[in-house]
Order: sequence, then C-alpha cells, then structure tokens
Amino acid sequence: MAESPSAVSVRQICIECGHPVASLYTEYGVGHIRLTQCEHCKSFADKYVEHDVIIMFIDMLLHKPQVYRHLLVNKLEFRKASIEKNVGKLGILLILFSVYIDWFRLEEGGRLRGQSELLFGKQHSFALQYLFILILSAIDAASLLVGILIASAIHQRSLLQVRWWATVSTALIISSFGKVLMILLVIWEYNESYYPWLLDFLVFTSHSSAISVLFDIHVIWAGLVVVFSMAFKQLVHLVVLSLSSLLFA
Repeated sequence: MAESPSAVSVRQICIECGHPVASLYTEYGVGHIRLTQCEHCKSFADKYVEHDVIIMFIDMLLHKPQVYRHLLVNKLEFRKASIEKNVGKLGILLILFSVYIDWFRLEEGGRLRGQSELLFGKQHSFALQYLFILILSAIDAASLLVGILIASAIHQRSLLQVRWWATVSTALIISSFGKVLMILLVIWEYNESYYPWLLDFLVFTSHSSAISVLFDIHVIWAGLVVVFSMAFKQLVHLVVLSLSSLLFA
C-alpha cells in the first residue's frame, strides 16, 4: 500500500488526478462558491461539492474512483479519529439488513439439510433466533474490518495501521451501499438463491474500489486485500457457528 490513511488525512486532493490542492472551492458570500481548478490536470478539483447524494450514489454504483476520493479523502468529517455519527447510523442499518440476508441463508441451508428449524435443527424462540443472527452479523462486520487492518499491518509492517480503524470502517460502510438493495428481497419476495450472491459480488467490487482509493493502490491489489479480509471473516464466522452449535445442542 503506497499510502496509509494517516498520509491522506493532512490534505485534500483533486478527485480526477489525485494531486494535492490547497482548497476545493472559494466562497463568495452565502451560497455562492467557485470550484477550484486543479493546476495539474486543469479539471475541477472536486465536482461533487456541488452534486447531490443521488448523483454520488449512481457514481458509486458505477464504481467511479472520483466519488470515493471525494468521500474518503476530501470530506473532512469522514477523516476523524472516530466514526462520523451518520456513517455509524448507516453501519447499524447495514447490519440490520445483513440480519435478514443471513436469516435467508440459514433457512436455505436448513432446507437443503432437511431441517425445518432455523438454528441447528432445534426449536428456539423468535427473539433468540433474531438475537443470535444479529450478534453473528455484527461479528461478521467487525471481522471484515479486522481483516483489512491485518492485511494493512502486514503490508506496512507496522501495527500503527490499527489507529486508523475509523477511517477504514467508514470506507467499508460507505462501500457497502449495495446491501441496501437487499430491501428488494422484502418488497418483491425474491426466492432465487443467486440474488444475495449478486449483491455480495457488488459489495466486494465496491469494497475493492474504496480500499484502492483509501490506500492509493491498484484496484487488483485492493481486491486481494478484500479477499483476505473476507476469508478471515468467513473463518471467524465458521468458528462462531461451531461454538454456537455446542451451546445450542
């Protein structure tokens, strides 16, 4: 990784070429701004200053690195030592979406094994089942973050990368926007098993784009980092399920 979050936290950059800029815009009175032109590429340093959320969401779907440079580098409130409040709320919402998709997968796995009950083939209350899957989803999210930090620490040969957990968390939360599409499972009652996997692939490619921008590395290397973190998450997931099967036996 050519650059750590600590390196990008002291400046703002042109979202087109990545070169540092003194400012993103000049303000002339209330509500009147003039975007800064990058001296290197002659483009506007950050056009998303004037764009709304819908435009940014569409560009995130298109995996444009410019929108991630705007959010992860130039947006000052996302570069603090703790997770920004609204990003934290989005993270909680995404975990709740994950509860539904994990529930769906456990049910599908139970049907394949000929089990009618959701958890380990035994009867449990709805509240207990929901609480278990909620905790499992939260552990999965934390494991993905830890996997990214481990990969970063190994590459940089320094444990100081752990200090930037909030920045990495923000990148993972923002690039998990594809999970919001899981609401379609509820609205239209999709029963196709491939639909959740398509959303997983979208989230994987989005994570790769975000990590590529955050650490200033090629998207292929970023993809390998995400693969490592997902493998780590899956390992933790299996360990938790194994221990839980003993608990619920």
